[in-house]
Amino acid sequence: MTNETPTYQELEKEIIKLKLELQIQDKMINTIPNPLFVKNKDFIYTNCNEAFANYLGLPKTKIINSSVYDISPKELADRYYNADCELRDNLKNQSYESKVKYANGTIHDILFHKANIINENNEFCGIVGIMLDITERKTAEQTLKENQKHLMQLNATKDKLFSIIAHDLRTPFNSILGFSELLITDGTDLDVLEREEYLGIINSTTKNTLVLLDNLLTWAKSQTGQIVYEPQKLLLSSIITEIIQDSTSIANTKNISLNQIKSDDIVVNADKNMIQIILRNLISNSIKFTKPGGNINISTIPKQNDIEISISDNGVGINNETLKKIFDTNTNISTNGTAEEKGSGLGLILCKEFVEKHGGEIWAESERGKGSVFKFTLPLNHSKQAINK
Repeated sequence: MTNETPTYQELEKEIIKLKLELQIQDKMINTIPNPLFVKNKDFIYTNCNEAFANYLGLPKTKIINSSVYDISPKELADRYYNADCELRDNLKNQSYESKVKYANGTIHDILFHKANIINENNEFCGIVGIMLDITERKTAEQTLKENQKHLMQLNATKDKLFSIIAHDLRTPFNSILGFSELLITDGTDLDVLEREEYLGIINSTTKNTLVLLDNLLTWAKSQTGQIVYEPQKLLLSSIITEIIQDSTSIANTKNISLNQIKSDDIVVNADKNMIQIILRNLISNSIKFTKPGGNINISTIPKQNDIEISISDNGVGINNETLKKIFDTNTNISTNGTAEEKGSGLGLILCKEFVEKHGGEIWAESERGKGSVFKFTLPLNHSKQAINK
């Protein structure tokens, strides 16, 4: 049997058929909404769809017969070229994620799926690849992670609230009830000094419990995002004077002297409510751990870029192990004061949170038996200036 040479008409029909098949293939890849490309064995683009051209912001005529170095920044081109080499040398298929900048300037998370093109002799002939935009999926995953973290924080807040309510609040209320019932049932049998002693215990316990309750509510609001940071220009000395006056009655029950060390009038850009809470808690903490007849000094020291506020006492001091953990939200350290005052450990945690919201730092210096100094800084967003009062 002899091989017949195709006629011109037969060749023409085959060419028309081949052109139609190529048109169909071109239509097929252009209907794919994801960027798709084909490279030869030298990593030169031989074909791509319209989505790929749109991603690059180039016409297909500029892409075909070009390398990745002709159409992409060198940093990206190096990354894509190395991935192509790895696919050619070691893998049949390849998938990896990468940040990609589209022609319109937007950054997208892209998942690349690529595969080798192998001929009948098992020789490498090129690469075909498709790009899947997973930006929305990645954003949704990140949002889900943040929501899960937020829910865990809320759950931890709830557990801590219940723990404090069950233990730290119950004890002082039992004390108040016990002494008040004693005064009601046996009041006539008690002398004046005994009645005054019990009333003093009820009064101081009530005040300390109010501080604890205020901290509890403030901390709960802080953890649930209900406290908004609203800075304004404040005369710091006036805020300190106000808090000292508010704390005097509690200090008087232990005959403790509160002293404001005079300094230049300084204006800070701060949230008034947060600064009041910080000062009230630090002064209250010093009162708690200072013995009757002690002294507490509150001073301000201007620095180059911030102001340092110091609350020092001659109280019982803090050991090194406790000193390392007093601002740690996970340890929940609470120690009875010199008059057996109860606490939850929330006060110092609130101080740390609110100081850091201002961009400042807080720390403590102490030695057992020699008192403590609590210091925090507030950035100075404008220069020191005197206020005419």
